[in-house]
Amino acid sequence: DDSWYDKNLCVVGDEFIEFLKKTQNETYNKIHKKHGESTNQRILRRLNDEIKNKGLIHILRKGFNHVDGGNIKTLYFQSNSSLNQERRKRYLHNKFLLVRQLHYSPNNNNSIDIVIFINGIPILTIELKNQLTGQTVDNSDRQYKFDRNPKGEPLLQFQRCICHFSVDNDLVNMTTQLNGEDTFFLPFNKTLNNLETKSDGFKVDYLWKEVLTPTSLLDIIENFVLFTHSSDYVWSDEKKKVIEKKKPVLIFPRYHQLEVIRKLKSQ
Repeated sequence: DDSWYDKNLCVVGDEFIEFLKKTQNETYNKIHKKHGESTNQRILRRLNDEIKNKGLIHILRKGFNHVDGGNIKTLYFQSNSSLNQERRKRYLHNKFLLVRQLHYSPNNNNSIDIVIFINGIPILTIELKNQLTGQTVDNSDRQYKFDRNPKGEPLLQFQRCICHFSVDNDLVNMTTQLNGEDTFFLPFNKTLNNLETKSDGFKVDYLWKEVLTPTSLLDIIENFVLFTHSSDYVWSDEKKKVIEKKKPVLIFPRYHQLEVIRKLKSQ
């Protein structure tokens, strides 16, 4: 029974409301004073609308405005100064949640192997495969392409999550935009094929030991994920010239990009 997850609003509502009350109780009380029992649902609907309109990464970094309560933060990043004790206290109220077999769809009984949440908001999905059962990341990729249709599925729409991972015992692939059979995956490997990866477990355990830790994920959300536009140049018969077409792109850093920048910052 996963009725605690709202499949249309894409949120574990109790988790987000708990975070809001602990970190921004004055704001919550201000909205509650006006709306009473409908307060939680109004806040969650507003959160959903703002993510749909502005994209997840914007709402995670900037929060969102509620007409009756001002700006609402969705998470707190670590303060650069140890003197800001109030900010550190709020930072420690961030709560990560890992859910196995999340039934995400309002249309069917499909589930995703792992979904990671921050303060009740889904941020990452992962499909797991195991060579011992005859499946690899290629099977995960095909599952995302052909069984994870973003049309009509709120969780799978562009900018609703910051990344989708395909994982087997040896390799990791990633994409930031599901687009049916046109979905494009990039490798997210530590070395070329992870052949040299030293591990006491799986070759891909760097994913959860180095990348998907709470501190690392908050750093990635705050400093690395980028929403931008790329340009395609195509010939227009109507205008008789080459024209520029821009398309939105969400960039999640690959492993070696993370590693290089973090090493430089530590010098």
